[in-house]
Amino acid sequence: MGSCVSVPERRIVILGRKGDGKSSAGNTILGEKVFTPKASGDSVKAICEIRKKRRYGSKITVIESPGFFDTDRDDKEMKSEIIKALVECAQGVDAFVIVLKVGEYTSQEIEVLQRCLKTLKEDVFDHTVILFTFGKQLKDQTIEEFLKANSQLQELVDKCGGRCHVIDNKYWKKRKRGNKSNKVQVKNLLETIAKMRHKNGCFTNELFQKIEIQIQEEIGKMGGENLPPEEKRENAKKNVKEKILVQAAGATTGVLIGALLGACGAVTIILAFLQMTFPIRALLNVAAAVVGVGGAREAETGVTDPEEAEVKTGEKAGGTSTETGEKAGEAVAEAVRAAAAAGGAGIAIQSDD
Repeated sequence: MGSCVSVPERRIVILGRKGDGKSSAGNTILGEKVFTPKASGDSVKAICEIRKKRRYGSKITVIESPGFFDTDRDDKEMKSEIIKALVECAQGVDAFVIVLKVGEYTSQEIEVLQRCLKTLKEDVFDHTVILFTFGKQLKDQTIEEFLKANSQLQELVDKCGGRCHVIDNKYWKKRKRGNKSNKVQVKNLLETIAKMRHKNGCFTNELFQKIEIQIQEEIGKMGGENLPPEEKRENAKKNVKEKILVQAAGATTGVLIGALLGACGAVTIILAFLQMTFPIRALLNVAAAVVGVGGAREAETGVTDPEEAEVKTGEKAGGTSTETGEKAGEAVAEAVRAAAAAGGAGIAIQSDD
């Protein structure tokens, strides 16, 4: 996905379903209990937890993303948490770690998994590692033998370049060596991520880069404030998060999660929301990129002529193509929704419930 800002840390985004051990996996990776697991029977945890620690010679940032497979909630809290994850990832992601549990998978579970992953661009898998939890369930099997019995899971691991590890957040805690030691497995996982980053770089996209520009602009506004650089950045990230939450209020949680994971249609839609101050013609071009040249204009205005489309959309925005008030924001949201309805978004992530 191109180069990203060079930072002396590993930024890891943990994805997965409720009940598969995302929080516990984050604790195992960082070597201490910093994430709070939620019982699988409880409601979806609408929290993007971010924890940092230095381990094995690297500063590790673990971001537990809410709701990758559980997008039935569409409230402001959930959106706020996903946007927090987007802002945290502005400098690029070293690895997406998809957490799955060892065990039997129903055909419905496999179908949901495949449907979710089909929304991702192929190059996302160049930055993805599969981490299986509940390793004790393997019994005398190796993880390779377990995968051979499930062709769909094997296919997923193959898509990720064969990068696959297994831990047991409960039973392998105290083992110090061997394959049934979390310490050994986490060290292997971090080595895999380091090799992956060396080969493929870190994951970034136009949306991440735009958010990073906004963060730098916020830092610039602080001028000579006598604050450490890290504290300035944290304050800037909070400001940017609040701005994006307002600008992208019309986006669904599914679209926001798709943007976090690099789904093309979702990235384009969120970029459109963030460019509300652009001239209307620029906004039309963004929408057209989603549904094909001309399609967005026709979907929004009912006409195919570019000049006429711009005039009609300008009228919706209050009579001028550069108005940045509330009416302009509404016009942008309508254009994006029309583009998505026309079939260009391709980011409908379903719940596994």
